[in-house]
Parts: sequence; structure tokens; C-alpha cells
Amino acid sequence: MSSLALDSAALAARTILESSGETYRAEETALRMCAAFHLQNVQIIAFPTGFVLTATTENGHETRVFRIQERNIRLDRIDAVNSISRLAVSGQLTAREACDQLVALRAQASLPWWRTCLYYALASAFFTVMFGGGAFEFLMSFVIGYLVQSLQIPLIRLNIPSQLQSFLLGFFSALSASLPLALFGGLQEAVITGVIMPLLPGLAMTNAVRDTIRGDLISGLARSAEALISAILLSAGVAAALFFWGKIWIV
Repeated sequence: MSSLALDSAALAARTILESSGETYRAEETALRMCAAFHLQNVQIIAFPTGFVLTATTENGHETRVFRIQERNIRLDRIDAVNSISRLAVSGQLTAREACDQLVALRAQASLPWWRTCLYYALASAFFTVMFGGGAFEFLMSFVIGYLVQSLQIPLIRLNIPSQLQSFLLGFFSALSASLPLALFGGLQEAVITGVIMPLLPGLAMTNAVRDTIRGDLISGLARSAEALISAILLSAGVAAALFFWGKIWIV
């Protein structure tokens, strides 16, 4: 049973890291669950790309090592893991029940693709209004945002690196906005900025600052570098598209 307790704590930490949660949250969740299940000599070290969890169980000293290869923004999963860990710490869940709930949580299907596209399109449209766009720019950003998110889904399924995705999506966003803006007019800066705003690595940078403040320097630096590279490549994609469109328009 104690081995199952260690598995449930490791699964909770893994789910948090794969959902773009902070490293300290993954560590604290695992430590508290291990304490609730009466494991001894518990140690954990977590990074954005993996973690090591070790404890003394009825079978001796056991270790769980996981490599985090995919990280998606799933705040709903982080909230669900927090709820499961609180129930476990309060004694309302056994190790087996916690593990079963975590496995069921990870097996839940993601949102339908059209809903993610719709949410992205709405976010892009309202960002455009915030940057000075009107009704025409709102509608254009909505359509382009829907197309951008539709393109992002197959890129994720093809395991394209996130940094390369930033470049491609930035290029597509600016290029797809250039033609209708050239034909019908409108605020180019407001539309392009609104469409790429949801692509900016704001959560990664926020987690980097929080990890650094709490003393997790390696995680903080890693997340900062990831966020900075993604932002630079996103900007480079937009610049490349505008340069390419300028060349075509001149010709």
C-alpha cells in the first residue's frame, strides 16, 4: 500500500508539471500527500522537464523518476489535482482512491477542437479592441484567431517544438491579416497584436518569476529562457511575414 501511496504522490506531481504548474506546487503537493500516507524520509526535486521523488516504504527505499516531455496549459487539471491532494491530506481519500482519481483525471478528454478555437478567437478579438480596434478589426481578429488556433492543433499533434510553433503561428497570423487589411483597410497593428497576444508565454514567465522568488533558481532560469525564446521567435515570425508581404506588395 505504501508503494501505491508513493505512486499517487508522483502521479500528482507529474500531472501538475505537465499542466504547466509551478515546480514548487508539484513538490509541495507530493510532500503533503506522502506525509498524509505516512511515508518516511521523503525527498523530491522537481524541474520543468522532470522530477525525482524518493521515500521509505514497506518495501524499502523506493524512487520514482519521471521525464516531462509535454507541457500544456491545463489550469483545470491543476485545480483538480489540488482538490484531490486536499482530500487525501484531510484523510477523506486513501492512497488507492487518490491514485484512481488521478488516473481518471489524466484520462479525461481535452476540450473539443472547435471550442478551443472559439475561445482563442474571442480572446484575440477582445485584445484587438483593447488595442484600439473597432467593429471591423474585432471581426477580422475573430476569424484570424480561429484560423490560427486551428493551425496550432495539428502542429501540437505532430510534436512540433513549441518554439518553432511560435515562429510559424506568428508568421501565419501576420500574413493572414495583411491581405484583408490591404484590401479593406483597418488598423494593422491592432489586429496583429490582438491575434498574437494569446500566443505570448505569459504563464511561463509568471511561473519563472514565482519559482525564482521561492529559490528554485534552476527552474526559474529554465522557464525564463523558454519564455524569452518563444517571445523572440513569435516576434521574428511576425516580422518575417510583414517583410515577405511587403516584398509581394511592392512587386
